[in-house]
Amino acid sequence: MLKEEVVKIIKEKFSDLKKVKIPLLRGNNYFTAEIIEDGIMVNNLGGSPFLPWDVFTESINLIERLGGIASKGDAMIFCLGEKGLDLNTIESFIASKIYNKRNGEKIFRRITPIANILIWSGICINIPGKLSFKIKIKNLFILPILYLGGF
Repeated sequence: MLKEEVVKIIKEKFSDLKKVKIPLLRGNNYFTAEIIEDGIMVNNLGGSPFLPWDVFTESINLIERLGGIASKGDAMIFCLGEKGLDLNTIESFIASKIYNKRNGEKIFRRITPIANILIWSGICINIPGKLSFKIKIKNLFILPILYLGGF
């Protein structure tokens, strides 16, 4: 998916609002996201609230490269390159590609706002532990993959 297309979809979802409440996947909780020129500021990443547009476009590039579905990754438990955080997870791909982290390093967990913004904007759907496409990508319509367990 083209970078401009991902950014356009997210910006359109913000519409005329500069700041929105994005629902979390669990409970009735949310975080606040504010659109700025270079990306999105969120209030659930402590001292690192800025998410540049590249975290969203590269997440989509990875999902596309992996056939329409990708694991989110678990930066709470694993280091970059380990079983639960290999380079085919969104969390690790972003950490290595955007934030220049290397195998073996502990990384800052950003997947919650990234995933929830992609879901909220209508680009992706949540599958436990994974993200899948929900929208038309490059003249192909990729249907959401149903989670049937076992993977």
